[in-house]
Amino acid sequence: MTAPSAPLLPLDLLPRLCTSREMRRWENKAIESLGKSGRLLMENAASAVKKHVIDLLHDVDGPGPVVVCCGAGNNGGDGYAVARLVHNHGLEVTVIRVGEPASADARANAEAWSGLGETIDFLRSRSQAAAALEGAGAVVDAIFGTGLNRPVTGEAAEFIQLINRASSQLKLAVDLPSGVNSDTGGVTQDAVRCTHTVSFQAPKLGCYQYPGMGYTGRVLVEDIAIPVEWEGGDPATYLLNQVFAQSLLPERPLDGHKGTFGHLLAICGSAGMGGSALLAGLAALKTGTGLVTVGVPRLLRDGFLKAAPELMTLSPEAGDTSKFEQAHAPFFLEAARSRSAVVLGCGLGQSPGTQALVKELTAGLDMPLLIDADGLNALDGTALTSRAWPTVITPHPGEFLRLSGLSKEDLSGDRVGHARRLAMEWGVVLVLKGAGSIIAAPSGEIFINSTGDAGLATAGTGDVLSGIVGGLLAQGITALEAALLGVFLHGLARDCSREEISERYFSAQDLIEGLNAAFLNLGDS
Repeated sequence: MTAPSAPLLPLDLLPRLCTSREMRRWENKAIESLGKSGRLLMENAASAVKKHVIDLLHDVDGPGPVVVCCGAGNNGGDGYAVARLVHNHGLEVTVIRVGEPASADARANAEAWSGLGETIDFLRSRSQAAAALEGAGAVVDAIFGTGLNRPVTGEAAEFIQLINRASSQLKLAVDLPSGVNSDTGGVTQDAVRCTHTVSFQAPKLGCYQYPGMGYTGRVLVEDIAIPVEWEGGDPATYLLNQVFAQSLLPERPLDGHKGTFGHLLAICGSAGMGGSALLAGLAALKTGTGLVTVGVPRLLRDGFLKAAPELMTLSPEAGDTSKFEQAHAPFFLEAARSRSAVVLGCGLGQSPGTQALVKELTAGLDMPLLIDADGLNALDGTALTSRAWPTVITPHPGEFLRLSGLSKEDLSGDRVGHARRLAMEWGVVLVLKGAGSIIAAPSGEIFINSTGDAGLATAGTGDVLSGIVGGLLAQGITALEAALLGVFLHGLARDCSREEISERYFSAQDLIEGLNAAFLNLGDS
């Protein structure tokens, strides 16, 4: 058996997310090398925001004035320009400022606004500012931009809390909600909760990572004539979308048979956790895998016939009947020779013998391998680095912390950066599960998932993901392709059921049933 070749992914189908450093570099080049003035870029940005304010106000019942909240920096300068353009459109506008404009461009736009409408100094008239916000038809947040790299405290934090308490139906952020870290999505104290974010030139990474993603609302990306040059910048980060996922679907030749579509071996389950093996196996079948064999302890084997007659089962005859032991390694290494890929770990338990088995199989399996759950709990980074074959690992945050040795605070401060670093260090495709799941390639590219919701935060959905990705691996696509398509499908199966099944009521079995709608949604037949 030979390893699948490296993928040639159609990355041009995906939006690329930018960091604050990249945005700063583009802006500086536009101003210094191309001769575009900061005032011109502010005017372009303000024009884009004004367009959305006008359009969105049509859907607001009984709109009041537009209130633009301006900070001292260039984001505030954008805000003053937004106020002027909206006023010139014929709408009533009030500016609330927190701090005097600090840059030349911001001061110029503040002066251009002066005399056109009311300006309230928040620091001198908090009650007047609160009244203006409460009566607003739309609130525009232009307090801080992508350059914010410190906690929001003092009067600025008080101002943000006041905006969040206001009842306006429409709250738009200029480039990024104030208080959200542009690169990590971190929120140290508080941030403006927006219904929309108008992001300039490229979507910002922090808008697609929690907790920041919970503040951005709908992201609207606008070209403001800053040339985008990715070369020589940070490793690429992309946002998954449906068109890209469609391009990854494995081919289904008309003359195909069950052997054409791969044979997955899922080594899973132990006494009390047989459901993990069942969910992983069924998910692999429902993903189009031709054959699925579930390797389970002998105690569980006969119970699978009634639950899922399509699944084949395999159990070592000797030793403990309720869990696996290291002595079972030769049995599974031999069984794997006639299979296309292996899933290892779901519901295995953490007995010393089982953990020793996982280590031996990880080192000895010469085929694509997905490791999850208790499989990961038995390993360290060294075991992953030593594998020569494609490997996908799918830790939830707790498993990732144990594997990496990071603290919870370290991880929450830079999920993307840590996932990228360790995927490259270990040579694996790393799926860091959670809201906005991260898929990190061994080459350093990052992909952020855009499907799913909190309905997936329930027992068994991780086992389903393992089965989906493992089944795609068995069908012959590469480890990275399988992880990208599998994670997207996993969330899409939930999305397709959202109108029929409540987030609270949703279960892992519902997720498997939702795969049919997910495939149809991708145009599969």
